[in-house]
Amino acid sequence: MRFKSVLLITFFVGVTYGNDPRWKDCKDTFCARLRRHSTVPYSVDLGSLKIDEKTNKVLAILNPETKNGKKLMLTLSLLEEEIFHISIDQEQPSTPPRYKARDALIENGEKFNTAKPNITKGNATAYVKYKNLNVTIYANPMKFEFYDNNRLFSVVNPNNRFIFETDNENNQVAIGLDISFKDAQRAYGLPEHADHLALRNTSKEEPYRHFNLDYGSYEIESTQALYGAIGVLYAHGNNYSSGAFWLNAAQTWIDITNGPNQVDAYFMSESGVLDLFILPGPTLPHAVKQYTKLTGTAPLPQYFTLGYHQSRYSYMTQDEVVKVVTKFDENSFPIDVMWLDIDYTNEKRYFTWDPKRFSNPEKLISNLTETNRKLVAIIDPHIKVDDKYFVHQNATKEHYYIKNSAGKDFQGECWPGLSSYLDFLNPKAREYYSKLYLDHHFENKNVHVWNDMNEPSVFNRLKDENTMPLDALHYRGYKHRDVHNMYGFYQTIGTRTGMLQRKDKLRPFILTRSHFAGTQRYAAIWTGDNLARWDYLKISFPMCLTEALAGVSFCGADVGGFGEKPDDELYQRWYQAGAWLPFYRGHSANDVPRREPYLYGKDIQQRVRAALRQRYAHLPIWYTLFYEHEQTGEPVIRPITYHYPKESEAFDVENQVLVGRNILAAPVLEKGVTKYKVYLPGGDNEIWYNIDENYTPYHGNGSHLLTVNNDSVPVFYKAGSIIPRKDTPRPTSVHMHQDPYTLYIVLNAKREAEGKLYVDDGGSLSYQQKKFYYGNFVYKNYSLTVVNLRNDTSYSDVAPIGNLVIINPPNGIKGVQKTENNTIIELSNVYSSKYNVLFVNNFTAQFQNGLEIKFITLPSSVSSLTLSGTLIAVLFSVVYNM
Repeated sequence: MRFKSVLLITFFVGVTYGNDPRWKDCKDTFCARLRRHSTVPYSVDLGSLKIDEKTNKVLAILNPETKNGKKLMLTLSLLEEEIFHISIDQEQPSTPPRYKARDALIENGEKFNTAKPNITKGNATAYVKYKNLNVTIYANPMKFEFYDNNRLFSVVNPNNRFIFETDNENNQVAIGLDISFKDAQRAYGLPEHADHLALRNTSKEEPYRHFNLDYGSYEIESTQALYGAIGVLYAHGNNYSSGAFWLNAAQTWIDITNGPNQVDAYFMSESGVLDLFILPGPTLPHAVKQYTKLTGTAPLPQYFTLGYHQSRYSYMTQDEVVKVVTKFDENSFPIDVMWLDIDYTNEKRYFTWDPKRFSNPEKLISNLTETNRKLVAIIDPHIKVDDKYFVHQNATKEHYYIKNSAGKDFQGECWPGLSSYLDFLNPKAREYYSKLYLDHHFENKNVHVWNDMNEPSVFNRLKDENTMPLDALHYRGYKHRDVHNMYGFYQTIGTRTGMLQRKDKLRPFILTRSHFAGTQRYAAIWTGDNLARWDYLKISFPMCLTEALAGVSFCGADVGGFGEKPDDELYQRWYQAGAWLPFYRGHSANDVPRREPYLYGKDIQQRVRAALRQRYAHLPIWYTLFYEHEQTGEPVIRPITYHYPKESEAFDVENQVLVGRNILAAPVLEKGVTKYKVYLPGGDNEIWYNIDENYTPYHGNGSHLLTVNNDSVPVFYKAGSIIPRKDTPRPTSVHMHQDPYTLYIVLNAKREAEGKLYVDDGGSLSYQQKKFYYGNFVYKNYSLTVVNLRNDTSYSDVAPIGNLVIINPPNGIKGVQKTENNTIIELSNVYSSKYNVLFVNNFTAQFQNGLEIKFITLPSSVSSLTLSGTLIAVLFSVVYNM
């Protein structure tokens, strides 16, 4: 949301859950009814229990224990040999059928492999056995116990709180189910909320709510609903982790109860079928990858998208946009993308351009393209009610709008004034919308899209929480209450579909605010309309870490805060911190002072410039991690406990991120501190080198109190890793394509290290045809080599290695030799005893067809060449260029 006035900003600030009339509490919705547990108990008819021979699914009838209930159909299956699926629906479907949110799954979930079980029945129980995974079904009361190698890890309906309402006449069609997770000490997941990484106990307060809302200046540390709704929950412990995925597009509330060694959850949804997936783990990484097997991974983004983005609500003319880029260049700030908010349009008519202020969009795009910059323009889902506006004409004629309860086109207020809303659930409406991106300058390969306000936001409807009325009608007669949380999800499908049809077959970039399970397949997200306050900076890290665990790695927060004015310290700290979240965009409201970095004093400019350059230096790692995410489902950023579950002290560490396995970023997120606590994991034998302190080593034995100043950005490389970087400052990521790599080789106690690198053309879809290079650098036995991890691929345009920085090098290096075309070439090298770093500089080594660099050692009694303090400074300057 973008605020309409200063007065409205004041209205948004300092609200308290339960006192703000815009937002509903549990007591104001169906949640109160289910929470009281007024239920019709069900039992499993074990006599009906059978295996469908065609699908390998276990089927059974659920019988109501009272006369006012209806029979239900239970389906149980094991997907992909490791994920349990429980589905419960009415035996006799209603009209329309209860909504199934299956589009969130890969290929609608139709092509998952389903394992065949063995069933053993008793009088009161049945045993469904697969290989190492088994289910015990209790008939009355209905209960399901899930075992992994005879270890009980989850129980469904342990307290008989299952609810399945069937009163369509009174809109009482809610469902509820409780789940217990064993051997767990923390609960994670359920984005989006402005809350901590570890979920709180809600038994005596408001449950976590999923109901996508336009909530600007949202309350911090709250269970209130925000812009996204992803029903994946992880129960994490020292010895075992598992999870559950509640797939439902309706308003949902979730109660969490944290016990000493157990996590309990109670899911409540307003309508729909019961679609539950049990994720056995047995580790948090396993559970996360099981979830992404269901909902998919993000396709590899274009390289430029990982650079810096500059936005404002709004840049008001196309000359202003070009001027901003010019000022970035004049002041040596790298930038890849400029953004346009709603004021570029002709009176808020999307797919049009203001005839005066943006009179020549083609020239604007061309000007940006000449400097290798890209443009992102906003497209919201509301359409101005204007009989002369071609989109409104077509949508009205073809019946593409959402209807009100009376069957007429729904109309509500939004930025254009009176608006109607495209029904993206309608395939024909979505197809029409997709084709709009093939014209109006959106067909240009350097123009990308921002889908905002797509919860959907509807102004001046206080009783409906400023969104669509629940009784509005969608395609096939579904009510808005059934599909609300997926509305923005379907818009991004339409957007991506259209952009993929453009003649220049490049990977689209889309940013969306409203999101759902599976959104990662279509778009990136950000944390919405935050404020320029320290607590909003701090909460952005657990918010994006939670999104990453829920499949959405491409996440960031508006750098500097959207609303209000950041003080100088907060401004520079936000640039330093934002560089370590995947999406990196500066954005601000229209009623706050301009805050492009070049408008600040020299000291602040230098710190912002250093943060930006540090981000750009690490683009090869970010890009490699996004490739690996697409292939494996591993999050790009991870909480410390993701890889170190045995360390209970790390359960609640949320102000740091692991970027992959080998980089730990702990930027300063607090005001005015000179001492900053950082948690380093792995035990005494794990060494982390602080690149902010010239590679000072720290043991991974827990909390360390670091001395910091305004220039400090604590970032650590793990011993045993190789970090490929591009350290030459450039104005854009495109300019860096042929720059040589510098390998930072961080040796462990065994004097070994390794690290991966992925390279392709940075933008096309050719990587899907195996046009890329993916290799693993290995340092071992005084030799650096590279292993091609994908011998079935080809890519010839890989930049060479030009420098090596060996941290904690072997003693007594007397020479470094590169072998190329059967010729041995001596490489210059110098050693800093002060920093224990060996520099090998100014050479060229092509490596996609193999690499061997040998380090020749002196006898232990002979000293290595060392550097003077002046030469050390020069070499660090050469390596960092910052």
